[in-house]
Amino acid sequence: MRTRTTATATAALAATLLVAPLTACTQSEAEVRATCERALDNQSTLSNRPTACQDVPDESYRTLLLVYDLKAEGLD
Repeated sequence: MRTRTTATATAALAATLLVAPLTACTQSEAEVRATCERALDNQSTLSNRPTACQDVPDESYRTLLLVYDLKAEGLD
């Protein structure tokens, strides 16, 4: 009985150690948008997205691009 409990606990610990790095590396949606916003430049267009913006939904990307353009024009 004790051996089975120890084996189960060891398996649970191993699973936790494998999953923890995966969840620690994920960014929230707000963090992804903020990273995208910092990556925008004068070369960014609807069809030419920076790599940091690939995971941003289309509508959010269009909004970020519009805000970037407005700020570039001094209309923020």
